[in-house]
Formats: sequence, structure tokens, C-alpha cells
Amino acid sequence: MLQVDDFRFLLDCGWDEDFSMDFVKDLCRVTHQVDAVLLTYPDHLHLGALPYLVGKGHLNCPIYATVPVYKMGQMFMYDLYQSRHNSQDFDKFTLDDVDVAFDKILQLEYSQTITLKGKGHGLQITPLPAGHMIGGTIWKIVKDGEEEIVYAVDYNHKKERHLNGCQLDQISRPSLLITDTLNALYNQPSRRQRDEQLMTTILQTMRNDGNVLVAVDTAGRMLELAQLMDQMWRSSESGLTAYSLALLNNVSFNVVEFAKSQVEWMSDKVMRSFEDHRNNPFQLKHVRLCHNLAELARVPEPKSIKRTLWNVTESCLFKVNPRVPGTTRIEALTSSKVDFYLFEVVTCVSVFEVVTCVSVFEVVTCVSVFEVVTCVSVFEVVTCVCV
Repeated sequence: MLQVDDFRFLLDCGWDEDFSMDFVKDLCRVTHQVDAVLLTYPDHLHLGALPYLVGKGHLNCPIYATVPVYKMGQMFMYDLYQSRHNSQDFDKFTLDDVDVAFDKILQLEYSQTITLKGKGHGLQITPLPAGHMIGGTIWKIVKDGEEEIVYAVDYNHKKERHLNGCQLDQISRPSLLITDTLNALYNQPSRRQRDEQLMTTILQTMRNDGNVLVAVDTAGRMLELAQLMDQMWRSSESGLTAYSLALLNNVSFNVVEFAKSQVEWMSDKVMRSFEDHRNNPFQLKHVRLCHNLAELARVPEPKSIKRTLWNVTESCLFKVNPRVPGTTRIEALTSSKVDFYLFEVVTCVSVFEVVTCVSVFEVVTCVSVFEVVTCVSVFEVVTCVCV
């Protein structure tokens, strides 16, 4: 909560994967004091509690977000609800709660300044590009045209395959900077090195008659990975065209369609390619869009599967040999018998054979596991690439 004079901003309203109620109940006690909500990213870690707060917490105020955060945020929440509803008695919110909450969102363009009224007289808010995810936002709050407050979390200053980096040139000597240091000490390998590691790992696995499971989010970092892998499959020199590539989540078709229509929110390179050659980077030619296990079962093997696992907060590559006693290949790759719980990942692991469920609470550096809760049978673990 940020208070400027008598005006109170709620800066994001994320929820963890376990839907812990303690934090949300505390927040519900003060929702009547909130005058506006500023959303930065479309994933559950930044807006996951919004349907609950609106539906059961009586949050009733303007909610501001960019157009992609609005659209992709809905996809995140639809997929999250359906995934939970399919596996348990989920009662935190309904699809109607999601719709009602997102109907309250005021959609903004980058650099569009909104002047607040009433209690917010003298305040202006402006969304700036943050990178990291499509529509990702750094919020600039200006008081009386002089004092600047900047809310910037999880931003990426580097250009990515489909996104520009954050724009810091529009921020100068703010009076208050609200930020985080999550990856401050992380030295990221070059994009070329990461791409080579990923392609090599996938190719080696499939040549050994294995399937590849890539745990991704619904509509955030998944987009870059989908674009990369589709490009890899297009190259005849990669040796991957003989194998199948699938995206499995409850809203895969809608996510890709929304991505196609949001090219103007992507990198300069992507926009030039679209304007000059009408080349849409998300016209995915090799990715089969699947919404359930029945559709996935019809995809020929060996296959690479990008699946949303709501227990995983980063997109990590797992190389899995699906020969698990008592299960079919599809069951081994898609059922709860291969279920990873990763709360923080900087590098990740490649698992050659997993017999039962693995629960990992923290992986910070290469294969550094602090607690394993359930039974694990892992024959070999090697370093992999965090995508």
C-alpha cells in the first residue's frame, strides 16, 4: 500500500501458488481504504488475488493496467482457475469473479498520463515499459507536477527476443523509488549460449526416444519460448522437424490469438518485421495447440510439450525419460506423477527419469535443493538451462 497525502494506491495484488489466506484476509480488512490499484504484470504473482478481493473482499475502486496486462491477465486467471478446478475442490474464486474483476480495469497505453480526481487531485499516473512480460509496467506517479514516485519491480533492462527492455530515460531522480533486488547478483549467460544449450538438450533427448516437458506460465514468459522453439523447428538444419511440438494449457488458442494482435507492444525488431513483411512472430507453424490430455495424446511422439504447471514460478526445461513403471508415456509426462514445486529458480535441473512426485522448495544455484518432502527416485540430475 502506498499513501500519497490522503490517496492510497494498492501496488499489485498477487497471490502465491498455495493461495495462502493469511495475507489476503489482512488485505481484505483495508480494501475499503484503497483508492486505486496499479497492476504491473499479468501473472498470478502480480494480480492473482484480484478476483478474490473484488468478489469477496469488496474492493471497489479504479484498477489501472496496460492493454496486454488486462488481456493476458484474464488468460492467466482462467487457466489458473480451470487447472485448480479440474484437480480439487477450488472455492477461492469463480470464473464470474474473474470477469467482474477485469471489467473494473481501465486499460492504458504506454506513456498515457491519467490525471486523478477527487482525493487524488494533483496526482498523475503514467505506465512505462518494463520488459519481462508483454505489457509489463513501471508506474510513475507525479505529485503536483514536481515530486516523482516510481514503482518498478521485476523489470528487465535488456532487449529480449520479442520485447524491448524497460525505458529508464523517462525517469530522472525520483523522490521515491520502490523496487526489488531479486536477480541483482545473477549473471545471466548470453542469449546465444542459452539458445544453444536449449536446442542441444532438446535434440539429444528426442534422438534418444525421449519426450521433453517444458514447464511454463500461461501467457507471460511462455511467449518468448514458444517463438524461439517454433523458429528452431522451422530450420531444416536443426534436425527437429521430424518431431512434434505442442503447447498444453486450458487457454492456449486464445493466448496465441491475443499475442498475434499485440505486435505493437513488442520489440522494434518484431514491429519492423511485421510492417515490412507482414510477418507475425506468433503465427506458429509447428506448435500444436492443445487444451486437454486427449488432444495431447493425438500428437505423435517423440514430442516437446510446453505445459503450464501452476506449481512452477519460472519457465524451466525438464528433460524427462517417460519410461515410468506402470504408466504410459503420456501419463508420465502429464499426470501428477511428474509434479515439480519450484518457488525460486535461477538455474534448473534436467531429470532423466522420475518415478514419483518431487517437491522442491528452493533451487537457487545449480542443483541446490534445501528440502524434499515427498518420495523421490531420480537416477541422474545434470545442469540445464533456465529459459
